[in-house]
Amino acid sequence: MTFGEKIYKLRKENGLSQEDLADKLKVSRQSISKWETDCGYPETEKIIKLAKIFNVTIDYLLVDDNTSILENKETKDGLYVNREKIEEFLLYENKKTLKISLAFGIFVSSLAFSYLDISKFNDLGILIFMLLFIISICLLISIKFVDNPYKEIYKQKLFADKTVKNEFIVSYNEKKKRNHFFAILGTFLICFGFLFIPLLSFENTRLENIFLEIGMIIAGIGTFLIIYFFRSKKVMNYIINSEEC
Repeated sequence: MTFGEKIYKLRKENGLSQEDLADKLKVSRQSISKWETDCGYPETEKIIKLAKIFNVTIDYLLVDDNTSILENKETKDGLYVNREKIEEFLLYENKKTLKISLAFGIFVSSLAFSYLDISKFNDLGILIFMLLFIISICLLISIKFVDNPYKEIYKQKLFADKTVKNEFIVSYNEKKKRNHFFAILGTFLICFGFLFIPLLSFENTRLENIFLEIGMIIAGIGTFLIIYFFRSKKVMNYIINSEEC
């Protein structure tokens, strides 16, 4: 068991959240997350405090009690990930994927307001478009400012317990058909909104603009679905393609 796994185990046994432990140590929640995923280590002073908080010895925290071949693989050939690390990684990436998908979906949908024509408020459409554009940019920027505690997962070969890996593969396969359906639906909505609706012709300009607005919103929804489900598949592939140990 690694230092990070021990901290995670002790924190759970003591009923503490990452925020609770961070408050006790006067550090950020991201620091706790880094320690638990073995992406970083605390200073000596913090290790002493951890030992006191969990009522364990410093040796227990620092000395690995597993010297199997698995540990050799982790240090020499790649990174070992247990069930908890995989779950936390997928949760983190799911939130990140949601932000990215929303950002692009909102941006595409915001194009609808460039067709908005309200005589009393000539600039209302442009103002709404700019507001939604700024929201989408803020969502993307917010991702860059959040520290990623799972960078090592992308950089190294992953090793996972065979049973744990198979459980995630079974869960993924159960959702596979649903994910494919939404990906296809997203593609259809983009084509319908961007290609089919603009081909329609109307004698009434106002009616034509309304359909173009609807088309952009439909394409925005399709963009969200495409990015969300394809990126989710890409993230899951890191786990599926991990080596068994």
